[in-house]
Amino acid sequence: MENKKEVFVIGHKNPDCDSVCAAIAYAYFKNRMDKRYRYIPARAGELNSETRFVLDRFGIEYPMEIESLTPTVSDMDLKRPIVASPQDSLRDVTILMKENNIRTVPVVDENRRLVGIIGLKDIAEHYIETMGFCDLSRIPIDLNILVDTLGGKIITNPKGIKELTGRIFIAAMQKTTVLSKIGPGDVVIIGDRTDVQMDLIKSGCSALIITGNSTISQSVIELATRKGTLIILSPHDTFTTAKLFDLSTPLHSIMSREVPVAELYTSIPELKRKIMESKYRCVLLVDGDRRLISIITRTDLLHPIRKRVILVDHNELSQAVDGVQEAEIIEIIDHHRVGDISTLMPIMVHNEPVGSTCTIIANFMLLHQMDIPQEIAGLLLSGILSDTLILTLSTTTEHDKRVAEELVMIIDGITIEDYGKELLSASVDIDGKSAREILLHDFKEYHLGDKKVGVGQIMTLDESEIAAKEEEIMQEMANLRDEKQYDLVAFLITNPLKKGETVFVKGDKRIIEKAFGVKVEGDKCFLHGTLSRKKDFIPAIGYFCSTWNKELE
Repeated sequence: MENKKEVFVIGHKNPDCDSVCAAIAYAYFKNRMDKRYRYIPARAGELNSETRFVLDRFGIEYPMEIESLTPTVSDMDLKRPIVASPQDSLRDVTILMKENNIRTVPVVDENRRLVGIIGLKDIAEHYIETMGFCDLSRIPIDLNILVDTLGGKIITNPKGIKELTGRIFIAAMQKTTVLSKIGPGDVVIIGDRTDVQMDLIKSGCSALIITGNSTISQSVIELATRKGTLIILSPHDTFTTAKLFDLSTPLHSIMSREVPVAELYTSIPELKRKIMESKYRCVLLVDGDRRLISIITRTDLLHPIRKRVILVDHNELSQAVDGVQEAEIIEIIDHHRVGDISTLMPIMVHNEPVGSTCTIIANFMLLHQMDIPQEIAGLLLSGILSDTLILTLSTTTEHDKRVAEELVMIIDGITIEDYGKELLSASVDIDGKSAREILLHDFKEYHLGDKKVGVGQIMTLDESEIAAKEEEIMQEMANLRDEKQYDLVAFLITNPLKKGETVFVKGDKRIIEKAFGVKVEGDKCFLHGTLSRKKDFIPAIGYFCSTWNKELE
């Protein structure tokens, strides 16, 4: 059950088109270039309308959504467990433990469903409880199991007995003493004492177990047949036969049914707690139908267990999927400012000041002279055009334009201008969306100086659509500020035709006013020449937040 060595390629929370397209395209690139792992594209939230349009347009399956990178049992190297059946004998399971150097064995039925567990402690307790003469009335022994354990054979069984009950005696005393202790229904272990055997059968004992492969008198066999007495011949001496008799106990009679279990998506912290609380020092892994998958012991937790991940289009904890600090980050591919994510080991980080993460990934493919399929080229072009507002934002570089031109030549029947308009139309479709959905359409959180800031952005050519929901959006901004304890929540309505953006503001308005030299009136203002959140808006307010106290003097 070897770990598949999966690596998730994932963008930021509230994923935009560039983030999702970059994740899919980079996973494709890595799968072509590196066979050590299986790279899986993922997303950290709902897809927006623009991204859904792109994926549908190029026939790409929506990437899986990941809510957290906190490691789970599924991230472990799981071993195939050694198991026993409820009908197995105590001897069977002790041999199994000795041969495999294990202390605990899960017990499963014929469909591999977990029914119990047995450990060395259970076996020891059973021996202590059954020391001395044993009474089988509480735990009957299956006849077939007993014969198999002894390696013996049945000589007579006129009543067709299937399991032994009653008291067990060893006939090692004088004849009169033995006969005084034995009653109807008892089981007697005895050697080659024909006269005592005959008297025991007459006294009504239910079974004789004759040891040492002794020759059994024909008269004993005939009498046992008439009286309905079971006779078993054991190849072992009396002492060994008595020990093996106890080892014939079926597991279902002594196994524990209080089984510590976990499932594939149990978190590692929860798994550790279960193992520490278990008297067996292990947890049994089962599926939804309680079929056994594996056994996990304390030893399996000696090494760190983490999901592997590549982050694209972000490098800040506030924007990353939950649990990223518990994951093994392998690479970061980004085009934003350097954030606060740190790693224990050196990793590959590629951060380039271009307009789109898709530009970087497309360039990787072009440098490797890789044949880029039309659908992957379509995703890369979409990410570039989306993040640069059809190559018009101030973040757009000549590199973005050159890569976009190379990609469009791969795709049949489209031009940058025409496809860009399709993309923009899809991105500003707010019909049927709530004010909160509009606000969170493309929302990011930033820690700037000692300020916590949330910034949403939407592109539109017709601001009347937003104006109709302005009051509701403002209320949702206030709600979000209270929920997340933001110092400032800003919502940017970007209109490329006006070469600027209207800003809705909730929180400390001085941050906007000081950063841009404007007056915020009625919780709104207009910023001329500001189209890019990452290049125009965030750097300006970031600088002011980092020098907050000095600026207020």
